Order: sequence, then C-alpha cells, then structure tokens
Amino acid sequence: MRLPGIPDEEFIRVEKIPMTKEEIRVLALSKARLFDGAKFIDIGSGTGSVTVEAGLVVGEKGKVWAIEKDKDAVELTKKNVEKFKLNNVVIIEGEAPEALDHVDSEVDAIFIGGTERLEEILLSSDKKLKNGGRIVIDAILLETVNKALSTLNQMGYKTDVIEVIIAKGMKTSKGYAMISRNPIFIVYGEKP
Repeated sequence: MRLPGIPDEEFIRVEKIPMTKEEIRVLALSKARLFDGAKFIDIGSGTGSVTVEAGLVVGEKGKVWAIEKDKDAVELTKKNVEKFKLNNVVIIEGEAPEALDHVDSEVDAIFIGGTERLEEILLSSDKKLKNGGRIVIDAILLETVNKALSTLNQMGYKTDVIEVIIAKGMKTSKGYAMISRNPIFIVYGEKP
C-alpha cells in the first residue's frame, strides 16, 4: 500500500480535461478510508489522477473501476494508468449511473468528481456500496454541496462536508508568493 500524494506534474495532462489536484486527492482519498485490498469506483475519472492514486493505495489485492463518458478523458486515464503500471484498474467508457452496471462487485468506497445527474448517481452508487462504505464527492458549487448532503441524508448516510482552500508557493525573483487555487468542497457520507 502506498499513501496518496503524487505531484500533479507526474501525470500526463491535456488542457481541456479536468484533474483533481494533488492536495484535494489526498484529502478526498483520506475521507474514502481506502485500505490494502479495498474496492473503489472513481466516477468521472478525467485525467485518471484519483484512479491512479486509489490504485496505488488499494494495491494488487484491491480493484479500482474508473468511469468516464468523454472519449478523450478515457484515453488519458488509460495513459496515466499505464504510466503508473497499474494492473488493478478497469476503465469503463460510459455515463453514470448506467455505467455502474459494469461494476461486478460491491465496493468499499466511491468517489464522484462530476456532478451531472448527481441524485441518480448517488442512488445507484448506494446499491454498489457495502454497509459502512463511503461516498466522497468533490464540488465547487454550493448547490452541488446542498444536493449531495440532502440526498445522502435522505438515504440515511452519516454525512459531513469540508471546504478546502489551498495556496501553492510560486517562486519569484524576490522570494515566494502564495497563489490561491479555487476553493473545493468535499462532501462525504458513510452508509449505515
């Protein structure tokens, strides 16, 4: 098992495809409470950064399913999975919640990086999640946070939310300046 925290620069990138940034990945995966041998779904894999980090954390005994609807993002996820030499990842090209039908197992945790059809995705995710498992959602909009919390609470989940504001150092000719990144909300819920 390896702890998350791969620098963003190590991932193959394409400008138009979003990536969950390093510090957010670390926090989101900590809220997922992954472990060696865990099973995990990444919905809206984008670059595959969460997929790769999760694949390394769950190890060879674990399994990760990456779901992505955008063809270019699917290809990018594949490239990053190959770059990090992961054999425990299944990439599913398709749209959630329907693509969840291709996951052939109950899982320990689910990460949702996209927010379209969130309520439907949460309801379908619940069917794939083991009791005591966790759903983690990254969001930038308050409306998404509200919808996620409301839906998870209606489903009987124990929920919480954190807001994360990260500033990264940038070297200048006179020293370091801190450059803020957009604030991110991480909503998480534990299935009873």
